Amino acid sequence: MFQVTITSNTDRDLYMGKMTGDTFMQRFEQQLAHQSGIHHWIIALSGGLDSMVLLELASRCLPAEQLTVLHINHQLQREAGEWQLFCARQAELRGLAFHAERVCLQPGSVETAARNARYEVFEQVSSRNTCVLLAHHRDDQAETLLFRLFRGAGVRGMAAMPRQRALGEGLLFRPLLDISRNELAEWAQEEGLCWVEDPSNRDLQYDRNFLRQQVLPLLAGRWSGVSARLQTAAGHLADAEALLEEFAQSDLQNCLAENSLQVDKLQLLSERRQANLLRYWCRCAGVQLTAAQLDSLRTLMTVAGDRQPELILGDRIIRRYRNRLFIEAMMSCPPWSALLVDVLAAPERYPGGRLLLKTESAASPDLWLAGVSVRNRREGDRCHPSGRPGKSLKHLFQEAGVPPWQRDHWPVCVRGDEIVAVPGICICQSWCEAENKPPFWLDWQPAALFAGSDSGTL
Repeated sequence: MFQVTITSNTDRDLYMGKMTGDTFMQRFEQQLAHQSGIHHWIIALSGGLDSMVLLELASRCLPAEQLTVLHINHQLQREAGEWQLFCARQAELRGLAFHAERVCLQPGSVETAARNARYEVFEQVSSRNTCVLLAHHRDDQAETLLFRLFRGAGVRGMAAMPRQRALGEGLLFRPLLDISRNELAEWAQEEGLCWVEDPSNRDLQYDRNFLRQQVLPLLAGRWSGVSARLQTAAGHLADAEALLEEFAQSDLQNCLAENSLQVDKLQLLSERRQANLLRYWCRCAGVQLTAAQLDSLRTLMTVAGDRQPELILGDRIIRRYRNRLFIEAMMSCPPWSALLVDVLAAPERYPGGRLLLKTESAASPDLWLAGVSVRNRREGDRCHPSGRPGKSLKHLFQEAGVPPWQRDHWPVCVRGDEIVAVPGICICQSWCEAENKPPFWLDWQPAALFAGSDSGTL
């Protein structure tokens, strides 16, 4: 059986009627007061001491109809099912909605896999005006700083856990981050709370357990209040990281061309600012650059200008073309074979980018769109851009600076066998009536251009 620590009975009356002058409660309420616009709160409940304190505080401070208790079952221990039942019972005692998610862990480090699985669930349940509450406390913050320090992390890593951050369209918030585990334990005992004890927390093969049980007590014996000092250091590092990010955002604006980086402008920066910008740019695309990858990226910037080098980073790829760096997801795009009206009606179905119709006219586009379909380019394709001589598509792509790897999936609009438009590049004479062009324009935004300006319009 799993262990449950109980200091008194669990009658419903136990959870009601605390004095408003309770200092511990006031500290928690002050944390929540900084959050505005939250319509729903999700309490991440493992059943352990820390999360049970979080559950109790939230249930006293927030309306029950705005709360959901979320338990993530990692299925790592034989008692996992009983822990889930325990958490469901605790939510029921407080009259709160309960939701459980079972997760399967990926191979590799159990600690890392479990964390990744938890945060995937948090992302899934998060929505606009929703806040996920986590029970991390000051000692957890100290462990995180040391853990990342021993792994050779930089400023961003050693800033440890932020008090809050965006989570999808919602928010993730850690309201107990200034409170020590001893304070949580004392309050839980005074309030007669119960909780489960996970036996794996004593297993020293896990790095965090080793830090918690061996390293931090040793440090605390030498320097009193070491967890608070480490938390202060993490705060200083967080400030430094915020400043580095401000520099990166400023440099990005100076070096950005749509959603690519201009290599010549990058090379005007100092090496440190180059590295800071490249890390930030990649992080925005979901890539955490290692030191070796950063060196490879700098090499890619310096190869001969007539080459088109690339660097693969997991499921992302960085390419250089015409003195610009592009970062994109590696994906296989299905061929175009659809009516234009169907593509415009469901742009999210096409992973390679977005085809959009834009208009400033009240005229209906329906007659113009009738019979027009979308296909991929073909060898030898030519068209007659309105007001210009006929050209090959290859020539038009080169003129527009379209990178070679984007051309094969660029949409080509045709009526029968005749090209009527190349979205984002030109409208053809065959789609015009005398001197009248369609009362709209088509814009193709490849996936790599989403964060930048339009790719060019008709």
